[in-house]
Amino acid sequence: MDPQVREVLARFFQGLLAVLGEQGRVEVHPKEAEVYVNLQGNFKALPQDDPAFREALARLASLHLKVTLRSAVSVDVDINGQEESRRRKLVARALALAEKVRAEKRPIELEPMTPKDRRLIHLALADFPGVRTHSVGRDENRRVVIEPAGPNAP
Repeated sequence: MDPQVREVLARFFQGLLAVLGEQGRVEVHPKEAEVYVNLQGNFKALPQDDPAFREALARLASLHLKVTLRSAVSVDVDINGQEESRRRKLVARALALAEKVRAEKRPIELEPMTPKDRRLIHLALADFPGVRTHSVGRDENRRVVIEPAGPNAP
């Protein structure tokens, strides 16, 4: 990751915290094709369980990078690592379900989820032997199906 990106994002979010009267630490790390920003602290003004809020912050940060550095960078914002923890649990659940699909040789359809969560599951299971994934449904009812694959698939 470009050190300028890290510096600009750290200043941007420290400034935001200052405007809100919040104390906290800003962590900035490269993560796949984007930059992961984790705001850590005991916040009163930041809603930790609001994905739309985090997404709005991410869009503002990306826009700030575009204007400041003339660089298009995707930003993922987390607060106290809660979203990253949720994603790890989602991947662990998908791996466990893939084991079940492989053992029972029957597909499992997951609950509706966001495009980002569906993509996470597809990527997590892409190289999992004996299963394949695809999405079904429309709009907010779209979900992942994990199904047997290979010569022993039904």
